[in-house]
Amino acid sequence: MRREKLHSCKARLRRNSWPEPQYNRHDMATEVNLDAIIEALELANDSLSSYLDVETGEVRSITEEEFDFAEDPQTVIEDLPDWQREAVKLARDVQKHEGKRYLALPEKFDVHEWAIMDRFSETLKDAQMRKDFQGGIRGVGAFRLFKHLLTEYNLWDAWNRFKQVELRQIAIDWCEENRITFRQV
Repeated sequence: MRREKLHSCKARLRRNSWPEPQYNRHDMATEVNLDAIIEALELANDSLSSYLDVETGEVRSITEEEFDFAEDPQTVIEDLPDWQREAVKLARDVQKHEGKRYLALPEKFDVHEWAIMDRFSETLKDAQMRKDFQGGIRGVGAFRLFKHLLTEYNLWDAWNRFKQVELRQIAIDWCEENRITFRQV
């Protein structure tokens, strides 16, 4: 039930639910720090969603639990711990103003880490290494085997650099699609 509720909530809050952004670009208080968007993309998972507040330029993240509390009409904000009050208030604000003040950042499935792993594999110059990686990311345990191969071939640094470039491009593309002015630090 809880998983269905999350998917229902996320379905309403999908980043592509409006054909054109509902905010006025002139509402942007500041340029957005591209690194903040990239960091949110790195943290994306099934229980965490991130949004850009177009009024402040801040990237805000909200957990599945915070959305659950926000949706539950029986949730009394004052009964929650201090740290959670603000998060649930933010979740309610996002639900109310999504697509206007808050824009959903790409989610885990939008980032598609497997495709990034596949592209990384294609860049490997050594034929046997490339074959090992391309074979390793197909089938059961692909992510686990990919990490094992990174360790075996001592390619963690190369992978992290490659993934950062890919995430940066996803962030830039998202900003351009949504007409968001950004700065690269």
